[in-house]
Amino acid sequence: MTGTNDVYGVGEREAAGSALIEAYERGHNLGDWRPIHERMRIASCRLCGCLLWIVRPPDKKTWRAGGNALNAD
Repeated sequence: MTGTNDVYGVGEREAAGSALIEAYERGHNLGDWRPIHERMRIASCRLCGCLLWIVRPPDKKTWRAGGNALNAD
């Protein structure tokens, strides 16, 4: 994440890092993470435009990753 500091929690960083590695292993080159909501961040592949996001559902403490960058090879 660009400008990662104490604003971001450990769980958010772990989810973003794991998702970034998985997307990279599938051939994606992700750009900067952009906040969409206080509980959602999104990044897109610089090569093909596939999306990757991390979300923290309401009333949950853990972040989850998703997006077509994790499904497409």
